[in-house]
Amino acid sequence: MRISDTTVPRIAEYARNGRVVVFDTETTGCSRWDEICQIAAAEYVGGTLTRTFNVYVCPTCEMNPWAEKIHGLSLDFLAGHGLAPEEAMRRFFAFLGNDTLLVAHNNKFDMRMLAQECGKFDLCFDPEGLSCAIRLRSPAICGRGWRVTHSQN
Repeated sequence: MRISDTTVPRIAEYARNGRVVVFDTETTGCSRWDEICQIAAAEYVGGTLTRTFNVYVCPTCEMNPWAEKIHGLSLDFLAGHGLAPEEAMRRFFAFLGNDTLLVAHNNKFDMRMLAQECGKFDLCFDPEGLSCAIRLRSPAICGRGWRVTHSQN
């Protein structure tokens, strides 16, 4: 994804006047066999923080030791505090709503992990586009200013 001089101002304008959800996932590792163990998000409307979302997910696979060192979430903690993966995904989609500029911390990784989870439960998450918060090595909104819609079967 290439960022032009006009892209960031266009997204910033949408962020000031529209609805933006910034999210991040924590996972049991980075492979295609790993799973999401936390989803956190913040909703901004007209540039003002309006809601937050956080859900722990009880994974069905082992936790990679280095992943646990990064995020501090153990399988024991998740077993006591986590939701079933399908329920967690449905709650996240309900939080997202429609017509939202979606900004991921690391869009390639986060979207791959979301797609993996959706595939397990026949959930459809078909973003028209996504922005990436680390492209400019800044928490600022950056990337393409597309909107995301989703549907649930």
